Amino acid sequence: MADFDPWDPYRDLRFAGTREHPEHGTCFIAEGRILVEDLLEAGRAGRMKVISVAATTSAAAEIRDRLPAGTELLTAEPAALSHLAGFPFHRGLMACAQVPAPPPPASLRGARRLLVLPRLYDSENLGLLLRSAAALGLDGVLAGPGPGQWTRRTVRVSMGAVWRIPVWLAEDPWELLMEWKAAEPGSDIVAAALTSSAEDARRWSPAPRCALVMGPEDTGLDDASLARCDRAVAIPMASGMDSLNVAAAGAILMFRMVGGDAGAC
Repeated sequence: MADFDPWDPYRDLRFAGTREHPEHGTCFIAEGRILVEDLLEAGRAGRMKVISVAATTSAAAEIRDRLPAGTELLTAEPAALSHLAGFPFHRGLMACAQVPAPPPPASLRGARRLLVLPRLYDSENLGLLLRSAAALGLDGVLAGPGPGQWTRRTVRVSMGAVWRIPVWLAEDPWELLMEWKAAEPGSDIVAAALTSSAEDARRWSPAPRCALVMGPEDTGLDDASLARCDRAVAIPMASGMDSLNVAAAGAILMFRMVGGDAGAC
């Protein structure tokens, strides 16, 4: 601990994942005023452990009274923060927080509206899907291998959804999903897939307990995954387009899950 520099977590952030802190273990970085202020609110409420805040001198004066107890305030001029981060940094505020303990696997059974992401490759898509899931009131997200819930880019794009909605992580999410389905009769696992047998999403009426499965960006869900689902839904395309980005499609289908337009969970 004696050799630890409190500025270390903020170095070379362009492609940063999580960082290791000698006292607090695995931590992540949040950047930008809105995101950091939301994180500080969660810290003051006891939902998150905020280790430190790095701020420009002017931003520090505005944020000082909003720090959770025990949070260290680090200050520097904008040029110094940009040099530290490894890219031009104009947002004035960054924060380092402890990655919270994951939700217990058994709590997944209580989810009635669930987004399932067996595999993704892009942190921006993951962040956008988490943001939509939280904003639309889903009960949680079950995710397999991917870019990481706590990477800098995922955290930033999610706008704080990473600490607002339960995310269950599993190397093989299908095992947990099958347990979720078996926990209550009538549970429905629905694939988002542009297949010939897929139901038009405009006429989809989700079951009271439903899980929406979204495939990876390049190939979508494979045949083995589709076989594990009870049915498929698709968003009709126009203007010669063949598909939507997974994050855009997910937002539309999640809106339908929670009662947008005709359907309701």
